[in-house]
Amino acid sequence: MEVGWYLRLSRAPRVEALVAPGSLPALEDQRAINPSWSLRTEPVDGGWLRAVFTRQGRGGGDE
Repeated sequence: MEVGWYLRLSRAPRVEALVAPGSLPALEDQRAINPSWSLRTEPVDGGWLRAVFTRQGRGGGDE
């Protein structure tokens, strides 16, 4: 899954993607590998998940 590259190289405060529900374990793995990001998912029409990674501030909260 390419999301790991976006998390490592992006300067954006947020990365959003529509993914298949079966991809959730891979997204959670990437979140664990990149601890400066939080992950939130929500179901959307068509059986997809909206995955939103948000970069955390240095104090541990959202920037």
